[in-house]
Amino acid sequence: MAQKGVEDGSRYGHGEDSIRCIKNLSLYREYVKHGNYDFALGPWRIVFEECPQSTKNIYIDGVKMFNDFIDNEKDPDRKALLMDSLRIIYDQRIKYYKQRGSVLGRKAVDILRHLEYRADPDIQEETYAYLQESISILKNKSSVAVVATFTKTSFELFKNERLTDLQVIENYALATDILDYQLEQKPGDETILQVKEATDYNFIASGAATCESLISYFQPRWEEKKGEIDYLRRAVSFLGALECESEPFYALAAETLYEKEPSAEAAYGLARLFLGKEEFEKAITYYQEAINSQEDPVKKSEYLYQLGYITNAHLKQPQKARTYALEAISLKPEWGEPYILIGDAYAGSKDCFTDEFEKTTIYWAAVDKFIKAKSVDAAVAEKANERISTYKNYFPDIETIFFYSLKEGDDYTVGCWINETTTVRAR
Repeated sequence: MAQKGVEDGSRYGHGEDSIRCIKNLSLYREYVKHGNYDFALGPWRIVFEECPQSTKNIYIDGVKMFNDFIDNEKDPDRKALLMDSLRIIYDQRIKYYKQRGSVLGRKAVDILRHLEYRADPDIQEETYAYLQESISILKNKSSVAVVATFTKTSFELFKNERLTDLQVIENYALATDILDYQLEQKPGDETILQVKEATDYNFIASGAATCESLISYFQPRWEEKKGEIDYLRRAVSFLGALECESEPFYALAAETLYEKEPSAEAAYGLARLFLGKEEFEKAITYYQEAINSQEDPVKKSEYLYQLGYITNAHLKQPQKARTYALEAISLKPEWGEPYILIGDAYAGSKDCFTDEFEKTTIYWAAVDKFIKAKSVDAAVAEKANERISTYKNYFPDIETIFFYSLKEGDDYTVGCWINETTTVRAR
């Protein structure tokens, strides 16, 4: 007796219907293998409708095919129908193969991969619901792509006034926890690090994050959560990222965190607090404590750079600032900011010399560092170029160079504490 798989719950069905299922399954898969999606569609649809439990590949291949159809369709009405079919494929996969959390996440990411739908607030709301449910099910096991899409969609919905700033902060905090957990499991994973960096940047740029909104989020939870280390860490980290160190609540959170857990992050929180108060010696003490106890090389590099900046800008100790910057570079060689800092330290050290010509030579060494900065880190190119353009004007003129028995292109060692060999150049 013939019976379809969809009717009796079997894999292929029975009798002639099972033969029909297996035949069309083999046929469509052969077409898919060669990228002939138009020919694959007919037999694929028979398998999808009549024997939906025959293989999970029906859904994997179906998504691949319909994404291709959507990409190549010009008519907006036809494209919308194809999008509906894509949704149905994902829904049926959940019905027969479970894995609701991961499949909902993939469904959202797939819908939003199509540019014309990404900016639609209604689509954003739809996919946000899928992403939110996916993450609530999978928690720390959520895929990096789903977490990234969840936060990006949150920021877009806030921009379109469909989420509040507090909801965005809540979502960002959730995403940050997941990414931090995954980095603990896979230290140095480039994909996770890139998503985390982009998420942090987009959160700050979203407009949802202000000192006022962050305090509105954290402060009402204080009495309930002040004993929880994760809550304190998050409050100090988020407020610090927006330079809210002058806020009384930041001081309360930073000091409480340090009392409960004098970790690198807690010491860094206090360093930022005292920096905001311009109590530089206290700030430096806590920076040094944070550096000594921080094991993450990226964070340690950031602490060293900030300490070097303070040492140069506020304490006028350029040689010590260079030491900190070089340590930062050793931990994060592709970062340009420490080279900018060294260049600034050199450019501010002309009083190291009494001879007027020697005073101009520091700018050769400074410009070398700015050139190095942009060569390792394109993100600082604009800042480096501005400095190069400025300080080239302070190079000695060709006559002065000749007077000192030098010519352009010669090696020259800049003295004093700088003690670096550079190249002679005229302005």
